[in-house]
Amino acid sequence: MAVFNFNEQSLVGDIFNGQNLNGSTFFKASLTDVQFVGTKLRGTDFRESNWLNVDASNAIFAPNNNFGPSDLSLATLTNVNFSGANLKEANLFKVSTNGINLSNANLTDAILGEANLSGEQSERPNFQGVNLTRADLSLANLKAADLKGATLVDANLNGASLEATIIQDVNARGADFRNTNFTDIFLFDVNFNLANFEGVSISDVNSSLPEGVVLPPGTPVDGFGLPTDFNLRFRSADLSNFIADDANLAGSNFRSLPGEAPTQLDGASFAGANLTDSNFRDVFAENIFLEGANLTGADLRGADLSGANLKGANLTGANLTGVELDNADLTGATLNGARFDNANLTGATLKEASGDNLTDFTGTNLSGANLEVGSFVGSTFDDALLTGANISKANFTDASFSDGADAGTIGADLTGVNFVDGIAVNANFENALLVNADLSKANFTGANLTGADLTGAITVDTIF
Repeated sequence: MAVFNFNEQSLVGDIFNGQNLNGSTFFKASLTDVQFVGTKLRGTDFRESNWLNVDASNAIFAPNNNFGPSDLSLATLTNVNFSGANLKEANLFKVSTNGINLSNANLTDAILGEANLSGEQSERPNFQGVNLTRADLSLANLKAADLKGATLVDANLNGASLEATIIQDVNARGADFRNTNFTDIFLFDVNFNLANFEGVSISDVNSSLPEGVVLPPGTPVDGFGLPTDFNLRFRSADLSNFIADDANLAGSNFRSLPGEAPTQLDGASFAGANLTDSNFRDVFAENIFLEGANLTGADLRGADLSGANLKGANLTGANLTGVELDNADLTGATLNGARFDNANLTGATLKEASGDNLTDFTGTNLSGANLEVGSFVGSTFDDALLTGANISKANFTDASFSDGADAGTIGADLTGVNFVDGIAVNANFENALLVNADLSKANFTGANLTGADLTGAITVDTIF
């Protein structure tokens, strides 16, 4: 096997297809219209070389027992075809590209730190099906890249730019996205399980369907042609202080993986985000910011949302069974059909919130909570704990505060509540505790107070 030295030479139109050039050197060489189709280029030195209109499809740059990986660091690659090439462990540090095609290439463990792999949306860099497992893409520029079907398992994208990229049918399990620029991107059917998004801010996510994106047959879409479920998985990922305000992340799964650490969402912000039908079960999300978010049909069972901001959030049909929402702010939230049974809302604010006859607070701890001016017509509070709660001016018409399915015979505990000017027309307080409650000017017309304990209750101008 001959080893060739093309250092600093100018090669135009040379054809090396299928040849064995392992160990050869092209340091600072100029390669124009050159062909390396299926060429063996193990251990080849392409440092600082300049490529123009080069076809290196299916070429082999990966190491073997005799040769190490190829070195393309600081190379300039214009209109280069690497489709199907094996670039495993290759060094592409600080390469500069324009019109790159890496479709179905293997870049496992490759070094692409500070590489400029960017393009424009009108002519996207082709990364379809590329394997970037454990690749180093730190500080790399991937603007407008098409990453459909790519593999980014355990890849390092710390500080990378993913502006205007298409990330569809991608496995990015365990990838590091810290300090990454996620702007104007399309995400669909992506595995982000165990990935690190700590402190990452994303914007303009899934706001439109990019040209060239084809959704799987039968995918439900909305009036804008966007999926109603983006099938994004963030299970056991670190999303601490993650910011996704106004993002469209409908159908996302944040539920912790069995045997893995809980999904971290503490301090994250999803203000105004679309999170319909998303799964937040058992996540750790203290002080999460969900003001104005759409959580219709979301599953938040067992989640720790202590101190969460859910002002104006839409929780229609959401399941919050056993959720921790102590000191959370649900001011003005829509709770129609939401389930809070056995949840902890100690000290929570539900001022001006609204529920309906399907809203369920059975066994919920609402002690010290503020439900002032709320509307909970027909809602269920059986066996709930509302000691010291402020429910003044709230509307509980047809609501139930009676004994539920537990083993006891006592209904809801409203000891010491402030129900001044409240409405409880036709409500059910059978066996409820209203000890020392302030019921002044409240309207209990038609209410069932059989067995209720009103010891010490204030009933000035109360209507029974």
